[in-house]
Amino acid sequence: MKKYLVVLLLMFLLIGCEDEQKKGFGKPEVPNLNGNSYGNIINGGFVAKQDNILFYMKYNNSNIPFISSNAIMAKKEDGTKEVKITSKGFGGINVKNEWLYYTVLPFSDVPMLYRVKLDGTEKEKLVKGADYVQVNHDKVYYYNKIKNGLYKMNLDGTDKVQLYSPKAEVTMNFFVDGEQIYFYKPIDENGDGGKLYSMSLNGKNIKKLNDTESYFQIIKGVDEEYLYYIDEDEYLYKVDKQSGKEMKITDQKFSSIIVDKNWIYFLNAGDHYHLYKMKKNGEQSQLLIEKEVSDINVLDNWIYYKIEGNEDIFQVKTDGTENTLFSKHK
Repeated sequence: MKKYLVVLLLMFLLIGCEDEQKKGFGKPEVPNLNGNSYGNIINGGFVAKQDNILFYMKYNNSNIPFISSNAIMAKKEDGTKEVKITSKGFGGINVKNEWLYYTVLPFSDVPMLYRVKLDGTEKEKLVKGADYVQVNHDKVYYYNKIKNGLYKMNLDGTDKVQLYSPKAEVTMNFFVDGEQIYFYKPIDENGDGGKLYSMSLNGKNIKKLNDTESYFQIIKGVDEEYLYYIDEDEYLYKVDKQSGKEMKITDQKFSSIIVDKNWIYFLNAGDHYHLYKMKKNGEQSQLLIEKEVSDINVLDNWIYYKIEGNEDIFQVKTDGTENTLFSKHK
């Protein structure tokens, strides 16, 4: 009888712990206006923040998406109350109000967009084929890889509206900014090299932004005045949002970049993809991490990064100090 009671007690404790694990977090006191920064989304969106809560991927080492045991976790900034929000996530994390939006790769390279409440309940599939997902105020904007078009919808996945679709079957990336959407169309209707364009949030007033023809002007970073892109030779350019004037920033070679108010954080393609930062005018280049880095996200004064061939997530302050492990892979 005592053994039976002990087993029941252990089962009760385990169930209680599991329920506590599933509680997660509720409605925020100060909800985000945008689900994540554009710089983070274009670089995988593996870390996001709302209030004082960090949301992040916990990866495994499987390269096969549909058997992945990846999880999306959350914890307070001070490292307390770490909980699992959901399983099978691949990235693209946006957090808005009491919902977390994320992508899953079930059987192919076609992403599925889901959302789940911050307490881990009410998981919903929203759309198949969504890429470059940006939760902006009260809308979700995404590129549909299946239908080849730029769409928006309500936060709950209703009222899907196509804003733009190029005639050529190509992937285009975009950035939602205030009352404008800036996007790159790699090939135009005549087969010429692509250009940057802008349009209003309803898909109207489409305007060509620059005259440079290129097969590689993917928008990699943004700030209040400029769009930033890396050309075929891995050099960094910025384009004035209003005038379309372009400027090459430096002769350094770049991979991933993230732009904030004063700095550009980047992987230096000319130096083994080590992590650097520099002023936005191309000056004061500084080495931060002397390792081959594969991905970066930035939140506040922290850089979150992954090392090539390793699924752990590390963090380092933007001044290069306090380099520590943030999340161990499964």
